[in-house]
Amino acid sequence: MTRKYFSGQISKKELLDNFPDYENDFKMRLLYHRIKNKPIKGWLFGVSKKTYVKYLNEIYEIIEDLETNTLRFKTMKRLFKELWIQSNYCSEPIEQMSMTVFEVAKSTSNSKEEIRRYLNILVDQNFIIKTSDKPLLYEFTEFGKQIKTDLDIEKIIKNVA
Repeated sequence: MTRKYFSGQISKKELLDNFPDYENDFKMRLLYHRIKNKPIKGWLFGVSKKTYVKYLNEIYEIIEDLETNTLRFKTMKRLFKELWIQSNYCSEPIEQMSMTVFEVAKSTSNSKEEIRRYLNILVDQNFIIKTSDKPLLYEFTEFGKQIKTDLDIEKIIKNVA
């Protein structure tokens, strides 16, 4: 429906009236607020064409994320970076996993549930293992310690997809 709105087939009121429940989903809420605060395109008082094109690209990226639910390289890379820092570059157990998930979610504009999905992928593919429940500790496996470059992270994402 959002695509129809931006192509001029339906009005803003029709779109907002039929918009699905967005309160519990971060990306739906983000899309709703972007639509609600759409910049005015005009030659005198509106935003520039470059700014409007950037706005449309952001909207279509959000829509694509919602439709495809694909894994993103940027998010996985940020999660790995946080895990490496928390583990002192694989030399110590990873503590405060919830704080790591929160930081990655905040910096990548994703929900915590989505970051947990990425974390579960790393656990399922034996890159990290849970070593203790109380206190909750994780460690990198030998296989996980070998992941250092962007190419390695891309391979993880391709293997899952």
